[in-house]
Parts: sequence; structure tokens; C-alpha cells
Amino acid sequence: MNKKAGSLKWIVGLLTVIGLMFSLILGGGSATNQCDSENSQNADTSIQVDSKSKEENAKVIYDYVGSHIEGATPQGLVGMIANFEQESQLNPAAIERPNDPLSGHGLAQWTAGRTTNLKNFASEKGKEWSDLGLQLEFLLHELNGSEKGAVSALKVDSVEEATEQWQIKFERAGIPAMGNRLTYANKWYAKLGSSDPAAGNALSVASDGEAISSTLECGSSVGGADGDIVASARKYIGWFHYPNPIAHNLAMIGGDPRNPDKEGRTDCSGFVWLALENADYKVPPNMGWFTGSMTADARGSHQWLNEVSEGEADAGDIVIVNQGGGAGANGHTAVLAEKWRGKDTKIIQMGGNGNITNEDTFNNSFLSLLNGGDICFARPIKK
Repeated sequence: MNKKAGSLKWIVGLLTVIGLMFSLILGGGSATNQCDSENSQNADTSIQVDSKSKEENAKVIYDYVGSHIEGATPQGLVGMIANFEQESQLNPAAIERPNDPLSGHGLAQWTAGRTTNLKNFASEKGKEWSDLGLQLEFLLHELNGSEKGAVSALKVDSVEEATEQWQIKFERAGIPAMGNRLTYANKWYAKLGSSDPAAGNALSVASDGEAISSTLECGSSVGGADGDIVASARKYIGWFHYPNPIAHNLAMIGGDPRNPDKEGRTDCSGFVWLALENADYKVPPNMGWFTGSMTADARGSHQWLNEVSEGEADAGDIVIVNQGGGAGANGHTAVLAEKWRGKDTKIIQMGGNGNITNEDTFNNSFLSLLNGGDICFARPIKK
């Protein structure tokens, strides 16, 4: 190589280095990888957001993931959110077993190696692992990498399929409890995905007192509602576990209704039975009813319940909604915690929006049954 050629090559090399330096300064210091070019969700994902109420968290998750996953549908997004509610009640600080550092953590209850990955990711970002924004960033990190197979679940146009696919592809729960997940999904679809006609109709029915009233043919009031029932029901908030498959009997709560096992199992109608039994109201032996037979009794033989009108329904009365015969997931019942005032009325229930006894609103807990469901308000009969 002659001297002139060597000098020219050196100058070209210097210009190349200078060009690369400008590229790093102007371009942010990293090259776009293949996944970046193929998926818009790999854009800047940094988000500063605090955990708030369940509904506010759901809205943040819906908007954030929807804006970063190209092709995500409302059905897919609510299917994901419903799974998160089943796993953590949408609480990013949730821990399955506080004494086990590898047990389920966060919104998705990331477990074992995924828990470690979450904590390492948080450390790299300089945030707490329990930070909601950090977990949304980690979620996208997984969807761009180890969990990219779950992205397809966010793109389907069926609420049921989306919920099932997210559970199978992302959560992989030991006990799926799909009934709960689907109930949550229908609820969130009505709130966040207004394009669904069935959910939209259900929300309309739940929010329109006249629409609900038109489905009722309630009889006259017998007696009055009793605050003792509310007190009896409320003392069990946080107790019991929802059984799978759905069932109830006294043995499942320890055999003694006056001293039930806090870690026992019962369903919605079993819980209402227990609340009434402990408030000294009439109930069939050994939890011998379900939502279908409860409505039938309130409108027929009146052994335990008397149907009342929507306008008469008060704290301590029972609300029952059935589709068809009301067996299993086709029926739900709860204790009214206050006078009936429409979809926002507070109720005390087993299941509905969780696997333990809880207090929520009628709309949140019965929404999946309202599209064609039969609603009955019933007043318990004192012993």
C-alpha cells in the first residue's frame, strides 16, 4: 500500500467513526433490533403511575397495553385484565405467600424464575418491584421475549376465548377457576370495551332501574328487613374459599354453622344460608338450597323467603339472579348491605368478584348474569 492510499483510508475511517458518534448521540445510543422493527410495543415503555383503586388500575393497564400492542382488541385486553384480577385483585403489591420470596408476586402473580426476573428488572430500572408502572414495563418485556406467545391472546375478538387463551398462554394457573375469570372479563368488557353488544346491553339493564323493574313481578312485603342479617354476613368478610366445582354443605365449613372453619369452602348460596342461620332466620337443613330453589321458594311455598318489590328491597334482604334453572355458574345470590338504589347498591357475597367472602356492588358482581337473567329480591323469614 502506498503512502497516499494509506492516508486516504485513515481519513475515511476517521469520518466513519465521527458519523457513528453522531448517530449514537442523535439516535439514543442503541440500534433497533429485529423485534423492535416488527413490534410497535418495543417503543419507549417507561411509565410513571401509582397503584390506585381496582377500576383505576384496570383503566391504566387497558390503555397502556392497548397502546403498545399493535392489533390488541378490547376483548383481548379485558381477558388479560380479568386474569390479573383473579390472580391479584389488580393489586401490584400482592404476594401469594409473604414468607416465600419465589411465590406469586404482583399483578400477574409472577412465580419462581419469573419472580426473580421481575425483581431483577426492577433493580435495573431503579424501581420497586411492586410499582405498577414497573410491572407494566416488565409485562411488555415478557411479551417481547419469553412470553411472546401470549400476544395472540390480546388480538382475538371473543371475550371468552381471550380470557381462556391468556390463562393458558401467560398465567398457566394450577387451578384456573375459569368461571371467576370469565365473570371478571364480562364486567370489564362492559366498563371498558363498549363495542360488545351483549355486555353493553347488560350494563344498560344494570344501570336502568325501569329496565330491571320490568323483569320483576314481586309480591307484597312480609315483615321487614333486619340489620342483624347484614351484621351476620359482614363478620365473615375475608373468610372461606370458593369451591371448584361449585358446591356447599356443612361439612365443607367444619360441620358447625355456629362455629364455622374460616378456611372452609362454600359457594354463594351456602354463604347466604350461613348468614341467615346465624341471624336466626329460617333456612333448609344442611344448606339444602341453591339459587334456583331460593327464587322458587320466594315466589311459591315461602318456607324461608318472601319475594319483595324492587322499591321495598332493603338492607338484609337477599338478591338472587338466575339464568335458566340457576344451577352452578348460572345463578348468583348475595345479601343487600343497604337499601336498594340500583346498580351501585352494596352487597355482601361469597364469590362474585373473588374467591373469598367480600363486599362489592351489585353491578360488579352480577353483571354477567343480567343479560336475560331473572332478578328476584327476597325477604328472609324469622324463625
